[in-house]
Amino acid sequence: MLLAVFKPFDRKERISYRIANFWGQSIVRLNPFWQIKISGQHHIKKNKAYVLVANHTSLADIVCLYCLGRHFKWLAKASLFKIPFFGWSMSLLNYIPLKRGEHGSIRDSFQEAQECLEKGVSVLIFPEGTRSRSGKLGEFKNGAFKLAIRTKKPIIPIAICGTGKVMSKGRATIETTVKGSLTVLPEIEVSGYREDQHEELKTKVWNLMREELER
Repeated sequence: MLLAVFKPFDRKERISYRIANFWGQSIVRLNPFWQIKISGQHHIKKNKAYVLVANHTSLADIVCLYCLGRHFKWLAKASLFKIPFFGWSMSLLNYIPLKRGEHGSIRDSFQEAQECLEKGVSVLIFPEGTRSRSGKLGEFKNGAFKLAIRTKKPIIPIAICGTGKVMSKGRATIETTVKGSLTVLPEIEVSGYREDQHEELKTKVWNLMREELER
């Protein structure tokens, strides 16, 4: 509701992203059943654009990522935008919908993401493309890494651990207690990569995130 009220007066979206961050932080910090240790936010400089990549095991990951307190755009599957209230909020925040299997939509979505980065706004992507059923780090898709190389924006990996039992894919039950962590790793400079070297960059990021998750 607040997003809809402020949207006409918030062309730079400063109010909108603060409302979204406050919502996520309130859920995590005021919920006595959620214990999420967040570290490494200092790696995300406030006046710099990044391609943020995070592993994904649960819908709770989305809430936790708002605790970073940074302005970013989600590149998310289009079906999420249809969820009452949550999806409507994503639309009001001008997040970027991605329709799987439609090459035209994928191209347009990544073009929009590129424009955001060029304007100085970070873009957040789950490179696995979906929630992991096993809780283990899945195979990464290429899009985030091609985008980073094309725009010459550094990548920041984010490792999320412990949220897998909350609203996870394929589970009939939902756990109410969460004890986990969200760790922001140092930025990875991409200026030395050509676009045809995206596989090399993808492997580097995957290995760094796996090492952090296995600690």
